[in-house]
Amino acid sequence: MIGLSFRLALTNLKKNRRLYYPYALMTILSTAIAYIFTSLAFHPNLGQVKGANGVSTVLGFGMIVVMLAIAVMVFYANSFVMKQRSKEFGVYSILGLEKKHLLFMTCLENLVFSLGTIISGLGLGLVLDKLFYALLLKTMQMPVVLTSTFQLKSLVTVLIYLFGIFVVVSLFNIGKLGLTDSLKLVQGKKRGDKKSSFLWLQTILALILLGAGYAIAQLVTRPLTAVPSFFGATLLVIFGTYLLFQAGIISLLNWLKNRQTYYYKPANFISVSNLIFRMRKNAMGLATITILSTMFLVTMVGGLNIYIGGKDYVNNQNPNDYSIDVVLSSTSSKVQLQEWTEKILEEAQIPVESRIIYNYQQVYFSSVTSRQIDFLSKEELSTLDFSDWLGAGFIIDQATYEQMTGKKLNLAANQLAIYSKGIQYQAGQEMVIGEQDFQVAQVLPQNITLGHLPDHISFTSDQYLVMVVSDLAVVKNQVEARYYMGYESSLTEEEQIEAYDTFLSSNFESELWASSLDEDGLTSIILSYRAYAMRSFFSFAGSLFFIGLLLSLIFLMAVVLVIYFKQISEGYEDRSRFVIMTKVGLDEDQTRQSIRKQLLTVFFLPIFLALVHLAFAYKMLSSILLSIGVVNEGLMLQVTAGICGGYFLLYLVVYAITTRSYKRIIS
Repeated sequence: MIGLSFRLALTNLKKNRRLYYPYALMTILSTAIAYIFTSLAFHPNLGQVKGANGVSTVLGFGMIVVMLAIAVMVFYANSFVMKQRSKEFGVYSILGLEKKHLLFMTCLENLVFSLGTIISGLGLGLVLDKLFYALLLKTMQMPVVLTSTFQLKSLVTVLIYLFGIFVVVSLFNIGKLGLTDSLKLVQGKKRGDKKSSFLWLQTILALILLGAGYAIAQLVTRPLTAVPSFFGATLLVIFGTYLLFQAGIISLLNWLKNRQTYYYKPANFISVSNLIFRMRKNAMGLATITILSTMFLVTMVGGLNIYIGGKDYVNNQNPNDYSIDVVLSSTSSKVQLQEWTEKILEEAQIPVESRIIYNYQQVYFSSVTSRQIDFLSKEELSTLDFSDWLGAGFIIDQATYEQMTGKKLNLAANQLAIYSKGIQYQAGQEMVIGEQDFQVAQVLPQNITLGHLPDHISFTSDQYLVMVVSDLAVVKNQVEARYYMGYESSLTEEEQIEAYDTFLSSNFESELWASSLDEDGLTSIILSYRAYAMRSFFSFAGSLFFIGLLLSLIFLMAVVLVIYFKQISEGYEDRSRFVIMTKVGLDEDQTRQSIRKQLLTVFFLPIFLALVHLAFAYKMLSSILLSIGVVNEGLMLQVTAGICGGYFLLYLVVYAITTRSYKRIIS
């Protein structure tokens, strides 16, 4: 009996290959991705790469997400295949095959299928191992090394996990087949076409949920509040989407059905009736395609924008190769500070090509209006959280302005030039800063400190000001007087990274240095290294982008899998209806035209709604990216448009491929 069951299992897999091909391809690719993620997460060399701290942790988190996604896809594919084969199992049972033999046969099928796909997937993962390790290094902007990441631990982990999933799948199949009688198995594909109750109530609820999610996305004004709001809006949109497909679209079709002038036309009659039937059968699948498509788009938009826009972020925070930013309470130590810095660079063997020195003040506002600006005191700053600040900015003198721009300003002691974000000023107007009266001599069109001074907050602050005065001494109640020194080096980026430890181990924080300058007004000192900051950022952003790419591939596989299975199931269902419509008098062209219209409507509805979801989420998504450091809004929009266009073309390809399978079935 074992031999017969084994032969039947092989025969069944071969006979149902149209169902198993996409299932097998998905499992092979998923196993390969799972192995690649696991091997990279456990890779011993990543933790030793300079600037790559924490990458293994990020990859480990991505590995968990990928494993969960694979489990969901395997269960979905298995459920679909078993549903399509329910009639076959019922026939076996009616012909005399006992339940225990039927269950044994399905377990053998699952064993053969899992062995073949998992081993093939692991083989593919081992082949692609070096390539993906090199790709990870490339995305992290590190020197590319083609070395194997093979570890027995990774292989065993993936093997146990995937076989564990298939064991659970087998138990699920045994339970379902064991509790279902033969007659119900034969009728399995025909059951489930039930009319939903309270369609209009569900439709109204769907619109409320979607409207609430869209409203949250549009009402976000501060980048720091965008992240928690994003998850709430996402849940609302997911539930709203499922309800919209489950009830909203059917309600719309029922409304069209009740319009006699529209419904009682041959083409509309057939299309609307069949669409109502299709939506009842495939509402969950279509909603799932919409959500997965949205996930793919959001993941790619976020990951690619972080990766492409990261360079601007690092450069804004690190205007020079090496920089020292000092907070001073007096000015007498500036010369000593500069001399000592030059000595440290020389001792660290860092050749200096050019240097720049700026005096400026960094200020934080307790209130900002078009007429009055009040600063927060040092005591208030120490007790406030960053999210409580109303705004921040820089004050520079006109000599520094000329250094930065090459342009001259002739300001009187009571005049200033101003750049503002979040509030409007006009040339000639009077304003009060603290308790001093000033006149706005000029409104600056752009932030002239960007690229010259370290900028950590201008893009995340609701209100941001740059004020140019004749001399910094004219501004009373100074909060933070700063002294910035920036140095450009002739070293390459790799050489600068190698010199990082030498520069850091210098005597900036030695007792001698602290005692000699603390008495003379040094409050704090901030060291910046652009090359190392760039490496650190891209080690994190690159690993996120790498994870985003593979997660996007998982989402894309899931979309294709759901679409393919939906087309196959509809093909088998439409084949009988196609014959009936031909017998009742419709010619073949009319019938094909009606089915084509239905296919186009059902197929492109999910991607249309996914693009609508992304359009409403764009403001919130851009706020989140802004808080991370993606500051080029024009580039962000171009990247988003490119991803949407590319996904739509890919969707068309999937449509063409799956439609061919559908037409072969109904022909």
